[in-house]
Amino acid sequence: MATLPHSADSVAAARRLVDDHAAGLTPRRRQDAGLMASLAPNAPRHGQGVVTVEIVVAPDTLRVEVADEGHGAGAVIAPALGASGGWGLRIVAELADGWGANVGSTRVRCRVLVEDA
Repeated sequence: MATLPHSADSVAAARRLVDDHAAGLTPRRRQDAGLMASLAPNAPRHGQGVVTVEIVVAPDTLRVEVADEGHGAGAVIAPALGASGGWGLRIVAELADGWGANVGSTRVRCRVLVEDA
């Protein structure tokens, strides 16, 4: 588990975490996982307290979980897209092999399947 900085550096930090753990992914799936993890900086922008990223590697999957200490309405896909927002969870929903959020929390997880190269 790692803590993300509350700064623009959080995007690069999140992508590095994926690169450090994504050896079993094809280049395309590694890129997808990096993009989804780089959306984690929404937590420093919109969340509260410490922002953590946890990456769990299993033989057939890589799971990325991002959480902050907020107790907001939880993660939902915005009903309307705007030029400056509403894209993050839509991208995760499109790229992930599975994703979810804990009800009543600000914890989002996504799963990427390991494919044969």
